[in-house]
Amino acid sequence: MNPAMLIPLAEPLPIPSVWFDVLLIVTFAAHILFMNALVGSAAIGLVRMLRGNDKVAHDVGQKLPPLLALTINMGVAPLLFLQVNYGHFDYVSSVLMGGWWLGVIAALMLSYYGFYAYKFGYETMGQGKRNTLFLISLAGLLYVGFMLSNNMTLMIRPEAWTRYFTEGTDILNLDDPMLYPRFLHFMVGAVAIGGIFIALLGQWRKDDEHVDVGMTWFLRATLINLGVGMWYLMSLPGDMILNFMGRNLPATMTLIVSMGSAAFLIWAGIRKSPTQAAIWASTTVFFMACTRHWVRAFHLEPYFKIETTPVTYQYSSFYLFLGFLIVGLAGIGYMLKLYFKATNGTKGRI
Repeated sequence: MNPAMLIPLAEPLPIPSVWFDVLLIVTFAAHILFMNALVGSAAIGLVRMLRGNDKVAHDVGQKLPPLLALTINMGVAPLLFLQVNYGHFDYVSSVLMGGWWLGVIAALMLSYYGFYAYKFGYETMGQGKRNTLFLISLAGLLYVGFMLSNNMTLMIRPEAWTRYFTEGTDILNLDDPMLYPRFLHFMVGAVAIGGIFIALLGQWRKDDEHVDVGMTWFLRATLINLGVGMWYLMSLPGDMILNFMGRNLPATMTLIVSMGSAAFLIWAGIRKSPTQAAIWASTTVFFMACTRHWVRAFHLEPYFKIETTPVTYQYSSFYLFLGFLIVGLAGIGYMLKLYFKATNGTKGRI
């Protein structure tokens, strides 16, 4: 079977596709930063708790429910922009995954409940129950991350879609050599950003222990992730690797800039400066998101080029979106200000 026959026709776009690609990259980078802070800080908190030192876990646990809510909301925008430009690939992969993909909703609800139960029942439950809640909640998040990695890699491999007709059941992208380093690259990166998140909390509260713990975890995870990132790059098809090695200048420059930003990020970690680390981490994540976009474009090239999609040039809805975006960002900025300001036992507790 020719896999190209399984690809639906692309719908016309209201404005040029470059606008949606830019918004996709920017909103995805923002979502990843929130996701990393959530998953990474939860993982660090669990390890500390299992070692018998749960002060960091307790403080992190108070922040996880609202952080999970923000992560989910920040993930809506990039998913919508993805569906505008590449929905005829994303919808197909989501349907082929079937129950695995629908399980994401249940896993998120389970994690949400677990973190809330931990936060509000901390004083009344035993250590064993606290550990179990944290572990189950983190496992739910890891499931969501793995399913997202499956979906985002399956959508760019139409040649793998034909397995559905031979296996006759929901499929995953487990035979893709790119899947595992890609997933680990996100998860190890999450531990690094989670360390920065804990350090920022410590800096805000003038708690040197939090700063030291957070920056130590950040630096170690970042150094490990350099190796995982190299594994991810080497897992790409040979022709695609050449695109990042000079054959495609924009893609090559994007990778070089992201690696340069990562070098400054490591330097900030060595200096144990949470603020500088947060700035360079945001920059690095943005350029990594750009690199990820190039990977998607190169994979889809044999089947689809976004430049060929018809455009109707109807800008009114885009202007309306920008207006709501500005108002929404202002609201999120205010909520984040309250979020970091909140301390346990105060009137402004979140």
